Amino acid sequence: MLLKRLPNAIDTNPVKIASNIIKIVLEISDAVRENIDVVDKRILSTVDQLRALEEARDGWKPHGDKEMRAVELFESTLTKEYANLIELKEQSLIRKIADHEKEKGEIAEIFQRINQAREQLVVRICLLSLFSFSHSIYLGSDRLLLERLEAAHSADHKYEAEGEAQQSLRRTVCTPGTRVRILGDIARWANDTSPESESIYWLVGQAGSGKTTIAHTIARRFEFAHDADDTIVLGGNFFCSRHFKETRSATRIVRTIAYHLALRYKPFADALDLKSFDAVHQNARTQLQRLLVDPWKQIQSAELSDVPRFLVIIDALDEIDGEGGSEFLRDLLDSINKHRLRGLKFFATSRPDQDLVEHLHSFQNKQFYHLRQVPVEEADADITAYLNAELPRFRDTPEMKKLVEQAAGLFIYAATVVKYLSKLKFSLSEQMRRINRLLESGIPQSTKETPLLDNLYQQVLRDTIGQFMDDEDEDENIDFMRRLKILHTFLCSAEPISIDIVANLISPSDEPNSTEIVAHVLASLHAILYTENDKVFSYHKSFTDFIFNENRAKEFWCNPPQFHLLLSRNCFDIMNSELKFNIANIQSSFLLDRDNIALPDTIKQNISPALRYTCHNWVYHLSLADSNELANILSNFLKLPVLFWIEAMNLMGSRGLCEYMLRGARKVVVNNTPLEEEFAEAASFALYFSGSAASLSTPHLYISSLATWRTTSGLSQGWKTRFPGIPRFVQSAGGAALMTITTASPVYTIALSSDGKYLVSGLEDGTVRVWDASMGEELKVLVGHSDHVWSVAFSSDNKWIVSGSEDKTVRVWDASTGDELKVLEGHRGSVRSVAFSSDNKRIVSGSADETVRVWDALTGEELKVLEGHGDYVRSVAFSSDNKWIVSGSADEMVRVWDASTGEELKLLEGHGGSVRSVAFSSDNKQIVSGSADETVRVWDASTGEELKVLEGHGSYVWSVAFSSDNKHIVSGSEDKTVRVWDASTGEELKVLEGHRNYVQSVAFSSDNKQIVSGSADRTVRVWDASTGEELKVLEGHGDYVRSVAFSSNNKWIVSGSDDRTVRVWDASTGEVLNVLEDNDNYCKFLHYSRQKDVDQRHTGWLLSPLTNHFLMFVPPDAKLPDFSNILTMPRSAAASVDFTFSTLGPNWSSCFSSEGSVPSP
Repeated sequence: MLLKRLPNAIDTNPVKIASNIIKIVLEISDAVRENIDVVDKRILSTVDQLRALEEARDGWKPHGDKEMRAVELFESTLTKEYANLIELKEQSLIRKIADHEKEKGEIAEIFQRINQAREQLVVRICLLSLFSFSHSIYLGSDRLLLERLEAAHSADHKYEAEGEAQQSLRRTVCTPGTRVRILGDIARWANDTSPESESIYWLVGQAGSGKTTIAHTIARRFEFAHDADDTIVLGGNFFCSRHFKETRSATRIVRTIAYHLALRYKPFADALDLKSFDAVHQNARTQLQRLLVDPWKQIQSAELSDVPRFLVIIDALDEIDGEGGSEFLRDLLDSINKHRLRGLKFFATSRPDQDLVEHLHSFQNKQFYHLRQVPVEEADADITAYLNAELPRFRDTPEMKKLVEQAAGLFIYAATVVKYLSKLKFSLSEQMRRINRLLESGIPQSTKETPLLDNLYQQVLRDTIGQFMDDEDEDENIDFMRRLKILHTFLCSAEPISIDIVANLISPSDEPNSTEIVAHVLASLHAILYTENDKVFSYHKSFTDFIFNENRAKEFWCNPPQFHLLLSRNCFDIMNSELKFNIANIQSSFLLDRDNIALPDTIKQNISPALRYTCHNWVYHLSLADSNELANILSNFLKLPVLFWIEAMNLMGSRGLCEYMLRGARKVVVNNTPLEEEFAEAASFALYFSGSAASLSTPHLYISSLATWRTTSGLSQGWKTRFPGIPRFVQSAGGAALMTITTASPVYTIALSSDGKYLVSGLEDGTVRVWDASMGEELKVLVGHSDHVWSVAFSSDNKWIVSGSEDKTVRVWDASTGDELKVLEGHRGSVRSVAFSSDNKRIVSGSADETVRVWDALTGEELKVLEGHGDYVRSVAFSSDNKWIVSGSADEMVRVWDASTGEELKLLEGHGGSVRSVAFSSDNKQIVSGSADETVRVWDASTGEELKVLEGHGSYVWSVAFSSDNKHIVSGSEDKTVRVWDASTGEELKVLEGHRNYVQSVAFSSDNKQIVSGSADRTVRVWDASTGEELKVLEGHGDYVRSVAFSSNNKWIVSGSDDRTVRVWDASTGEVLNVLEDNDNYCKFLHYSRQKDVDQRHTGWLLSPLTNHFLMFVPPDAKLPDFSNILTMPRSAAASVDFTFSTLGPNWSSCFSSEGSVPSP
């Protein structure tokens, strides 16, 4: 009988009851099926569903208490119904099912109740799963939002560094049995829940006193090894370190702590509303308020129950750049003193700062502990325990006792002694000898001028380098100076370097055994230097502080300016010795570098590590040296080796650094005008090459870029005389672009990032494109708009881009990733103008729907709709203090709005035609507007009074701008002129004539010395702002020039045109430096490559008709005619190429002559 087996089927484990009862019910169903006529079909339906439930349950585990309770409820029902079945069995009614309708009905009801319970279970589990899934999505979106805090993950105490960083971030806990009292004091303070307990514990100690080890021990305890009595957990931590940029930046501290707290405590994450996140780009004080104080106060005001207590640890604030650590600690102390953030406690460590100590003593609640306060006996006991653990050979010896006395409580001293004695596995006798020397040196008095640690460093250096010093033996002193130079080189290098590089830097002439000597010195200095992945690092910042202080280091002192002068000389010696033409032995100029399979190996063989280092870092050393003593070396470098340097940098993939480094060198020699001008030209040429497709084939540095370089200076002409075998390129006079970027669609608007590194353009095809301004490479294509992009702008920190389009939307993009962050929808017409506020919190947009709208830049929320205009809004702008917005419209009005409330403050009436352009003066006192009524008007921004009507133009005024000093106004008009006005008197100062069609865009340089204008006559013109003289006519565009701008440093001019190009020009020379493009729509005079694997920048290559070899790259603004025989010189063209004396392909290396002369045609 089935029911007789029921008791044996029940598992004592309540979690398995449901499964076992389901199995019993399934067995019942098999028995019942023999008499199917007498059983309600509902029973069979239930059984089938239970079978499905049993299959689904296989391997399933409940997630969370709610799902567990749902299962327990189902189990309870089944257990109850099981009891009913037992009762039926005991009455032996099962055999009478066919004869007794009553009992049959009872069993049917049991099955019905089981079915109902099953349905409820399924519904509950499904709903809980749905909620769980939704919650996981919510958490995922929260996590993505938190990522925008840009937490410094390497500052976390749990961070495990790898590779080169491993040694520098060796965070260890205190040796067991040491620091017992101080660790206990900190733990008791942290766990103290009384209202009078201080919120901050500031641990102070000199360099090497063990602060970080204590902080790391505390962090580990409250994160992992909780004591039963602990009332607090680690909420966040930030371990500062000079080794990483992110761990030495004060602005990363609060962001990282807020990130940690948000992950640990959801109410805090919820309190970090979207508006808090704009503080990420602000100073540390603002971040402290917005990302920590305000959210925590919000939690306090909510009076939540069971609010946990969190410990926040901030270690080694003295490692923060500059005074940032002290300033941050002062701000933290002030905030804690003012707000009393109940539930948060802060443990901070740093070196002593007397001003901060006095500041802290002014507070009512404080907890301050200086490691000097540790009793001598306790410190000695701790160091004894540490040394016994590390140097067991000397346990309980007199020498150990003396070492402990000499350490005087300084743990870095003890740690350095351990390295000094044990790194090379010295014999006991050698260790004893070293200890005795250390002890014999004596213990100097500890003063601010001579820290106790100096004695140890002095002894280590005397023991290794100093033994070669002998004032009476000149040869011996040479050995001493050589070894000292090795040490200083390790410490003054631009980056951690290897033994081989140091050997070359100190002995560029290949002095015998130099590598061996360096290796020996490094091995002997193991107590203060270590090697990781063949790179050399110092253990502790205290040693570099010591070595660069003349009073402390004495005979071992390093004088940075003098030593960087030495390293600069040696860098040039290495480059002059190793750099050469065709350094990688490239066999043919017909190949692109990436198609040359042997090239990586030849680069590695021919560019030594030392040359690689010097090529990348000579400017670093130059900038820290006295450059006046290097004038001749620099001048000789520019005469020819600079070209070989650019060649090597291109082969190493670092061509983008060349222009930057050469301009950096130019700043160093600013007092030497001829040298400064030559560095400027070299920088321009480096940009010309690095930003063009010629850089894809290194031989074309010479064959293409040098050949088409049109400057007539003595420097560049001198270069060309050394390369008689390059093609001869002739072009008519006139300015030409530094760089031409050909786009897939007409360019309606352009903008430069404030640092001049990036260029953004808005195109007719609806795309927004971001370019590297120095190399011309297209970095991102921002796809989202479905129609013309009329306006683009960078945020002031260059992190975001905003665009306005004909598709009625405003879009915000991440400038670095190209991700579309927000689509701002609301406008009902084309968006013609967009701008960021200077604090990047808001965006303003003007539209054909007659409105101006203000948006939250972070959330995308529409904050205000400014209504009042009666026609297109063509131009909008924020005042520099972000209080006001000005808008100009086709309704002939200029309106001023309160940026916060959206209230219309002023209606500026006077124009008799559409207002095309508006702008604030930099001091926000005046507004200028240009109109189709042919006038420029100046208004008082605060009163709305019309101050001046500037009359003179004979047609529409398209563009207006203030000079940065607000003294002048420039305007561009459809009457083909540019006019300069006195902003205070309204007097017309200059009429700049030269354009042959309307002028659509004008701008001042930031120093107000020059004006640039872009015209429908396809030219860009540069004018002297004071005299009105036309300085340059920049020709090259093939259609209307819609937009022009100066870079912030006035080096470049950028222009965008309907010819589908963006061009970058040299503002001072107008000379062509670079030509880049990404399709073949413009350069129809060339025979183009059609290979699918050739990227779009190849447009401009001149290819041989039969073999498609890459012969030469020619700038697209060089108006070569179409010709079929490229080996003849065309007779009628704006530009021409003569290959008569050229050596190309396998013979290309013959284009260079060590003597040099340009053959006559």
